[in-house]
Amino acid sequence: MKILFLIRHGKASLEGSERERGLTEEGHQHAKQITNILKNLSPKINKIYSSPLNRAILTIKPLSEYLEMKINEMEDLKEKITGDTSGKNLNDLKQKMWDDFDAKLPGGESSSEATNRALSALNSIVSQLEEGENAAVQCHGTLIALILHHFDNNFGFKEWKNMSMPDIYKISYNDHDAIVEHIGCDSIETFKIGD
Repeated sequence: MKILFLIRHGKASLEGSERERGLTEEGHQHAKQITNILKNLSPKINKIYSSPLNRAILTIKPLSEYLEMKINEMEDLKEKITGDTSGKNLNDLKQKMWDDFDAKLPGGESSSEATNRALSALNSIVSQLEEGENAAVQCHGTLIALILHHFDNNFGFKEWKNMSMPDIYKISYNDHDAIVEHIGCDSIETFKIGD
């Protein structure tokens, strides 16, 4: 068995570029609280992987410092690229991209493309783990939602909107399949897009 803990980052700042946006003050508190949850998980975390986007790195950094483990950055764990949304209703666009996995905006990627990229990253991580090892995988809400949809096609737009920020999911891989379970962040005051 190999286990991945998928972590959605803490509340992000809206200031700066997509790659450089950091965390709000609340988001920094989320990062500390996530560390408290993850350091007490069983089985223990052996490796840490993260999206290279700043808000993701800032969320997982306290755990890496506590465990004295390096953060392995993976470009394929970055958030789904939405593309040019100028003058458009973002909520309607997101709904459309959940309804049609091949739909995409100029400069963006489709849900199918983002899903394939995310699954490639997860498969790469699993292949780097020894049997019985586990990894923390820090990424983003839409990307995690697409991964969850891959394992359960009932997970869609409504479920994505109801995910909390931060959030934690566990994927247990054995020889034949993968089992997904929601760990959550019950001890943390979270934020939801659907609120």
